Amino acid sequence: VEGGLKFEFSEFKDCFSQTNEKPDEPTEEDDENEENRLILRECFKNMVDTLSRQSPEKITQIQLLVRELRRITLLWDELWLGTLLQHHSEIAKRQHQLEIEIEKVNENQTLSNEQKLALITEKYRIITKPIVFILEQLQSVTNSEPETPHEKLFRDQHHETIKQVVEKLKNPENPEKNPSECWQPLKILQNKLQQKAHKRTAYSLKMHDISPILANLKDTVIAMPGCNSKITISHVSNHVSILPTKTKPKKLIFYGSNGKTFTYLFKGLEDLHLDERIMQFLTITNSMMAQTDLNYRARHYSVIPLGPRSGLISWVDGTTPIFTLYKRWQQREAAKVANKNPTSGNPQILRPSELFYNKLNPLLQEIWVKNVDNRREWPLPVLKQVLTELMAETPNDLLAKELWCHSINAGEWWQIVRNYSYSVAVMSVIGYIIGLGDRHLNNMLVDLSTGEV
Repeated sequence: VEGGLKFEFSEFKDCFSQTNEKPDEPTEEDDENEENRLILRECFKNMVDTLSRQSPEKITQIQLLVRELRRITLLWDELWLGTLLQHHSEIAKRQHQLEIEIEKVNENQTLSNEQKLALITEKYRIITKPIVFILEQLQSVTNSEPETPHEKLFRDQHHETIKQVVEKLKNPENPEKNPSECWQPLKILQNKLQQKAHKRTAYSLKMHDISPILANLKDTVIAMPGCNSKITISHVSNHVSILPTKTKPKKLIFYGSNGKTFTYLFKGLEDLHLDERIMQFLTITNSMMAQTDLNYRARHYSVIPLGPRSGLISWVDGTTPIFTLYKRWQQREAAKVANKNPTSGNPQILRPSELFYNKLNPLLQEIWVKNVDNRREWPLPVLKQVLTELMAETPNDLLAKELWCHSINAGEWWQIVRNYSYSVAVMSVIGYIIGLGDRHLNNMLVDLSTGEV
């Protein structure tokens, strides 16, 4: 975790390997790359030293801001739960492997009870070693002295439990009799963290709990991120929202010296330098298109990387994910069914993936596809049939109706529809040129008041 403690999931990738392969010998190219990194690091250090001499107060405050933002990248409870969920399948696989190995040893009639116990103990140690290594690394992070109320609360609630989990996993009482009991404390800890994460209150925190230093920032000389004008950060809002996605990004609000609020999405565990380059490309594209008489424009936002693992993204207000429009239609249809049959209760609203597989799986079974999980075995005609049926069941005017409802009169509706057409055309061409992927409906935002995407 950046902010005093370095912790990356990628460091644990090799710990599951039980091979004794020697690492590759460093090559001349590796030595040259390392030398270049050292030179670059020294250049950056000299730049910071020079800037610190010229504007000591500003550089000190910026370093403080970045350090505290990195601290809240991944809170201690998010760190533990995220790591356990990431390695859940590996833990389950090793538990199953251990049970098989113990069964084999117990069935071996040539071994004495003492030999069986010694062999099972050694197999247990080898199989659980990577898991124990990960838990000990996590424990070393959260065993450090807590610096915020949130860290102190985590320490008070989970310190002893974590200590017992690691100890029982390292030194089980009777692994030969009931190996599943050795993993039980770890499962209990994961369930406990999951239950807390699923509570509505877990998605809203106070800044003075997770970073008192940020909460107490007042009248700084730090320029407002992503703003070209001379606006500085006056103070930081005490309210922090956590989005329920994989990397747990935080929604932060900065108050500017001009009295206005500036909202950002703070993302961790991601390198935002590529996003920043794309936004710069859109800015250049807009400059080129501004020279024409047509009203072409690529709407974009500010991206401010704070290092290789975190950064700020300007929050785009007034936009709606296109998937939300589809979800609202599903809810309206479910409400109609419920009103017609009040005694039947509320009908279940299926997710898009459930709708897709409910149509796909029967068709795959009809043509005797053996492994339905292997997407390479899905015939293209079947996929086209599923897509056609789903399109027929979905109204093709959901977005058109939303744009109409957000228009005051016919003239404004015409302008909004034209803006939408231009915006989709521009973003489609740009997306094709730069190879932009991951364009699902939750990643596509539309401003219903202007029609821009």
